[in-house]
Amino acid sequence: MPSRLGPVSRALASIALVTVAACGASQQGPALSYGESARRDYERALGAYRDNDCLTATPLFQHVRREYPYSRYAALAELRAADCELEQQHYSEAIRQYRSFIRARPTHADLDYAHFRVAVAYFRQIPQDFFLSPPREERDQGPTRSALRVIERFVREYEDSEHVAEAQRMQRDVLALLARHELFVADFYLFRDRPRATISRIEGMLEDYQGSGLEPLALVLLGRTYLHMGEPDQARVAFEDVVAHYGESGFAAQARNFLERMDRGAATVDEGEPPAPEPQPEIDPDAEPIEEEALPEPEPDDGDQSATITEPTGVVVDEPVETPPEEEDDEDDTSVRDTNDPPTGPDRPRAPEPDRPQGQTP
Repeated sequence: MPSRLGPVSRALASIALVTVAACGASQQGPALSYGESARRDYERALGAYRDNDCLTATPLFQHVRREYPYSRYAALAELRAADCELEQQHYSEAIRQYRSFIRARPTHADLDYAHFRVAVAYFRQIPQDFFLSPPREERDQGPTRSALRVIERFVREYEDSEHVAEAQRMQRDVLALLARHELFVADFYLFRDRPRATISRIEGMLEDYQGSGLEPLALVLLGRTYLHMGEPDQARVAFEDVVAHYGESGFAAQARNFLERMDRGAATVDEGEPPAPEPQPEIDPDAEPIEEEALPEPEPDDGDQSATITEPTGVVVDEPVETPPEEEDDEDDTSVRDTNDPPTGPDRPRAPEPDRPQGQTP
């Protein structure tokens, strides 16, 4: 069928087709260039990050986020920029950037990674042991408790994440540190003779920090505290719990030792291991018995304020007898003396005098 368009109409139609094709080509070209440019700039920043050069990588990641906000590399650049802050120990800034990513991209495939890195940032803020500084368990545990809350939330909400195993390892370390802190406080109370406070701290530690790995140690300390208080039935329950649930632990041997002593009626207080008996000299049955020399009785002297002491050699030594000072009335004394100070004055025990050689007088 012949076309009804004239020569002019056919020419205009051809021009229109060429224009449409040109427009399509112009749109396709910039779109490909946009994605390729975003990928190229991101990979350049990623290379600097892998070389541990965050000073170079951070501005390059920011460039990708700013220039290519609609590419998939913008979100990856956000995460890597937060990783740089974490590696530089800028923990507060790293947490802020991770959480900004979580709020802005709640359906992103790397959402679990962002939550995990928040937990890592909290974990790394826990004080570490340093030379000439108190142990970690003796310091403030505020950062440790915050880390535990964040880690437990991640483990609970992302149990299928590939980062769960590492998060659980951090969780065990945090639980052990908090448990050691509670045992440190419990031991402090026991040293101050406050056994009820000791028991309260140990029971709270066993309830709040399950999985710390210090349960057998805590139960042995609990049983010893009950023995110290004179409550053997409660102590037996604690020791039997160690033997029943932690039989492979080294503390199970201690628990069995206490139980055996309790069965013999020997463990009524916390005295640790029973003292070893002193070795007795061997007696020769054929040896002649040795007669002990009777010591002469001292002769009292009523006319002098000294006591006559007769030594086995017959040498008489007169030593003056100190008259104890009269007790003073301390009702008006408002001074406070630490009960832990050693006694002074007449209450202070005298040091024993050295033995004198026989036959000598002072």
